[in-house]
Amino acid sequence: SIPAGPDGKVSYVKHPFFEKEQMCPRHASDPGRRCTGCHRFEPRGAGFADLYDANRCVCASCCRTVIVDSDDASPLWSGVLDFMEQKLNLPIWPDLREVPILVVGHDALNSQLKENANSAHSGSSQIMTRGLCLSEHESGQKIRLQKLKLDREGQKFKAVDVEAKGYTYFQVPDADKVNPESSVTAILCLSGLPRDLTASVLAHEATHAWFKLHPSYSIANPIPLQVEEGCCQLVAQLFLTDGMDPASTETFDDSGPSDEKLRQYFKFSIETDENHIYGTGYRLAAQSHAKIGIEALLSHVVLYQEFPET
Repeated sequence: SIPAGPDGKVSYVKHPFFEKEQMCPRHASDPGRRCTGCHRFEPRGAGFADLYDANRCVCASCCRTVIVDSDDASPLWSGVLDFMEQKLNLPIWPDLREVPILVVGHDALNSQLKENANSAHSGSSQIMTRGLCLSEHESGQKIRLQKLKLDREGQKFKAVDVEAKGYTYFQVPDADKVNPESSVTAILCLSGLPRDLTASVLAHEATHAWFKLHPSYSIANPIPLQVEEGCCQLVAQLFLTDGMDPASTETFDDSGPSDEKLRQYFKFSIETDENHIYGTGYRLAAQSHAKIGIEALLSHVVLYQEFPET
């Protein structure tokens, strides 16, 4: 419990979404680690599962559906593309279904981000980049992938292959020139995220890829960051809202949030983001979507590199 101050009153810092998450003001300046999925604070004395990756950890609630292997992400990618095609009525370019989906650690993702200076994510002020859409410029590179499994009894992550120490490597293939001006060679997604968050990251990156593979996309006329990222966040939010089966409302002994509550938080994070690129971009995209629909919005953006006047 949080102790009372000299005046006898109890003061605490609250999480903006999870009502039960409270912190003593003395610890607010040095809160320690947060869950890499839901950003809840790691309680002192009862740690979260360690990912052994850039000091990241995962709470028990996010561990229920945690994605730490590229094979586990592939069905999510297929689900995202089916949603875009069947519910959003977007054309899915043939190469989009063949793009490799790579679940990688923090360092591998951020090293690619630094090398890919023209990426839509370069210059992002977000706490942590969670995904990246690679273009033809990264062909031939070797990317280190995490290969972990969760020991649910001990709530610890272990290497799948002990000799390889939990890692393997993937060589980015040469680009197929469907669109002579742009190609997508791989999608990177941060490891250790719960399923719903991983899926929303893939929906975001799928929108980047959709733009790049569009027959009318021109690398000479790039889409402004706020416009492109706003559209990507919109598709991620739409997928969280209408792209998956209902999430479980069951809560467990750890008193953490249910899967449904976590999904609500991921939507909340998109909708309330104060970042000028991601947050304002999302809200501008959502306004246009409400008036003209998603297909007309994305088509206008790829043709004119701006939000439509509505």
